[in-house]
Amino acid sequence: MSISKKRAPHVSADNLERILAQVYDDLNEVIDSVNQGESVEEKKTYEGKTGDMRVTKDSTDSKYYLEMKADDGWIRSDNTSTSGFSFKEE
Repeated sequence: MSISKKRAPHVSADNLERILAQVYDDLNEVIDSVNQGESVEEKKTYEGKTGDMRVTKDSTDSKYYLEMKADDGWIRSDNTSTSGFSFKEE
């Protein structure tokens, strides 16, 4: 599902099942983007797509971090950078 507005298609008895299937596919893609399992550090850095968000717990400091997937990898919340996020150390 690309990041764009969705438009309602013309609904008829012939295409209603296809339309509902597409709606559920889109909803499940959003659900999968925000529900990626437990909030532990073992998550794969390659998993997810740009725009996904997750909460992780760092095993080194036992703190939780908000992470977002960027084109260059996962970035995590911190209080050391101006933006509030920095690229995750591998």
